[in-house]
Amino acid sequence: MRAFIPLTLIAAAAAVASCNTAAPAPAGTAAAASTGRQCIYTPNISGFRRGPGDTVILNTNSRDYYEFKTQPYCADRLDWEQSIALRSRSGAFVCSGYDAEIYVPDAVGPTYCPVYDMRKLTPAEVTALRSQKR
Repeated sequence: MRAFIPLTLIAAAAAVASCNTAAPAPAGTAAAASTGRQCIYTPNISGFRRGPGDTVILNTNSRDYYEFKTQPYCADRLDWEQSIALRSRSGAFVCSGYDAEIYVPDAVGPTYCPVYDMRKLTPAEVTALRSQKR
C-alpha cells in the first residue's frame, strides 16, 4: 500500500505536467495564420476616412491602413459623421469583410452598414493616401 501512494502521486504529476497550460490562440489569429490573410484588431482602430467609391479606410496605430468596401448609402454618410464604429461578428479580430459591419450613429437612429470586402493597403498606397487632404 505504501508503494502504491508514491506511484499514484508520480502518475498524477506526470498527467498534470503533460497538460497544455497555454491558452489557445484567438480564432481570428489562427485563421489568419493558416490562410495568410491580414486581420485587423478592432480595439487598435484610431481613425477613418472616406475612400474612393464605396469604400471606407480605417487606420490602426497610425501606420496600417485597411480598405473596407460597403454600400454607397453608408459611404455617402461618412462625410458628415463625427464617429463610426466597426462591429465584429466574431470577436475582436476582423479577417474578412463578412466578419464586420460599420455602425454609423445618426440623430434619427443608427445605420448598420454591411462590409463586403476588406484589404490591407500597400505601403505605396499608404504614402499616397497620407499625401492627400482628408
